[in-house]
Amino acid sequence: MAKAGRRPKPTKLKLLDGTQRGPVKHEPSLPSGVPPMPKRLEVDQVAVEKWHELAGILTKMGVLTLGDGEALATLCEVHSAEQSCLLQLRAGGAVMHTDLGGVKPNPAGPLYRSLVSQKAALLSEFGLTPSSRTKLATQVEVKKDELEEFFTAHG
Repeated sequence: MAKAGRRPKPTKLKLLDGTQRGPVKHEPSLPSGVPPMPKRLEVDQVAVEKWHELAGILTKMGVLTLGDGEALATLCEVHSAEQSCLLQLRAGGAVMHTDLGGVKPNPAGPLYRSLVSQKAALLSEFGLTPSSRTKLATQVEVKKDELEEFFTAHG
């Protein structure tokens, strides 16, 4: 059952924002890196391709850890199902003709909308949407330019 309300903000973000109150919580952290791809993805070529694409992007962003394998696999599976559903929707059209000559909505339509919603939520979890990136804390150090280093060192 889902919990009501906002998700709690990680302590590291609270410290960076200066909004941490009370004692500092020591939350578990995992080492950065690409987790092993789950075996269940191997049967779905679209999901495997998406895994490799997103693993590269997330590694460069500095947000992928060894514990993110299942969440990333789920995102890849949802992407694959979404693409399959979209192809069916494009091939069959928005409506279907019944045996009695009537017209009904293509059942792929609501399924596609549901998959797009799930995918958007998962993309947001990884910081892969513009608005979610603004709230993301990464483990990659930003390099200072030479002028900034000079002023930092010499006051």
